[in-house]
Parts: sequence; structure tokens; C-alpha cells
Amino acid sequence: MTEIFANVRDDVKKIADLAWKVALAQNNPADAATFLDNVTNFYKQYYTEEEIEYLRFYFNVKMQTELNKE
Repeated sequence: MTEIFANVRDDVKKIADLAWKVALAQNNPADAATFLDNVTNFYKQYYTEEEIEYLRFYFNVKMQTELNKE
């Protein structure tokens, strides 16, 4: 299978995973969403557009997975 985000560095993937774990610890879904948006906006100054798209994709997949658990 072809990886969609083949050029995304491992450290970006680690940041995405860490940010997701912090988001899950928030008091409510709105705070979690705000946190993830803030993370994405912060890293726009450091990451490539593909890496930012990876963050968005990763967070969206994780949110959808959480919704499907309910």
C-alpha cells in the first residue's frame, strides 16, 4: 500500500501523537478541538504544507475513531 504522507518526518508524527494524547486529556471536546487547532497553527511557521496537512489528517482520523467508539 502506498503511504499518503511519505515525506513527513518522524518527529512530526511524534508531535501529532503527543498532541493527540494531550487533547484527550482536556475537559471537553471543544477544549480538545481548540488545543489541536492551536497546535496546527503554531507549527505552520515550522512545518511544510504537507506536514501541516498530515497533522490535520491525523487529528481528523483520530477524532473519527473516537466518535465511532460511542
